[in-house]
Amino acid sequence: MLASWVCTVLLLGQAPTAEESWRLPTSDDPDVTIATAESPYLAPLAQSPGIAEGVDEAQINGGPLFVPPQRFTTTWLAPGGSQGFGTFDLDYGRTWYLQTALERPPVAITPGFGMHFWSGPKTLDLPSRVYDLYLDVSWRPIDHESGGIAIGLTPGFYGDFQRLDGNAFQLTGWGLANYRIGPHWNFVGGVAVVRQLKSKLLPIGGAIWTPNEDTRLELIFPRPRIARRLWLQDSREAWCYLAGQFGGGAWSVADTLTDNVLVSYSDLRLILGMEVLDVQGRDLTVEAGYVFARDISVDHISVMAPDPAFLLQASMAF
Repeated sequence: MLASWVCTVLLLGQAPTAEESWRLPTSDDPDVTIATAESPYLAPLAQSPGIAEGVDEAQINGGPLFVPPQRFTTTWLAPGGSQGFGTFDLDYGRTWYLQTALERPPVAITPGFGMHFWSGPKTLDLPSRVYDLYLDVSWRPIDHESGGIAIGLTPGFYGDFQRLDGNAFQLTGWGLANYRIGPHWNFVGGVAVVRQLKSKLLPIGGAIWTPNEDTRLELIFPRPRIARRLWLQDSREAWCYLAGQFGGGAWSVADTLTDNVLVSYSDLRLILGMEVLDVQGRDLTVEAGYVFARDISVDHISVMAPDPAFLLQASMAF
């Protein structure tokens, strides 16, 4: 799933959209964009400063890695008991690149669509399905060897689509800056506008340390991650990682025959994942995790804290 809010972390590596898939970088890669367009998660979206003709390149073992334009993500949260809240999410996005003048990186434009199937909790009358329809636009207007600035905007409609109101249209975005110190450190700071918080604003910041080409320690709020490369072949590599995530979203749903309410959901996630990718940019990511600190709010008033849940997630780029 591609993302419901977009944030970009520019690092010494390259990693997708909603909401939301993760491309693990190598130490030779010039940049990383962590983006989420339609999914409730912070998912990475690669964007290299050397993109030309709509092609995004990284490196595997000294060779070019082309990032495929399509990504499909599915996520399952176990429903649990009477206090449980289960979800099954599907998200698809297709990226095009719009070349800009003055030899700057192109603008990445990703329309996408997501579906969320809800089960429970039994004490709340929630719809069985809600939808995401969005357009994610991201760009890195300032890009230097020592750092740069990246921005993004994601307008979209989120809800059960029985009727549209002011809450169905939601505009999220982000702005991030990075500064590299030497070959091993990259510092990142910025802010994102997210859907699942009443205040809307979420600060982003921290540092990325790459002591060697097989190890990455990303001390970034709100998605810290430790990644280790398992093996490297001529055209393929595999990484494993332990990560934290901040998840959730907000949807406008029908409450009465004439009125809608805004249902927001948020959680924290501890994720263990593995990713395999090749020089053609095709990659497969599989994750398992524990979801806790869950909250359901209606019109920004907390109404329930669902039980912790088990998570399975898979993402594929092609």
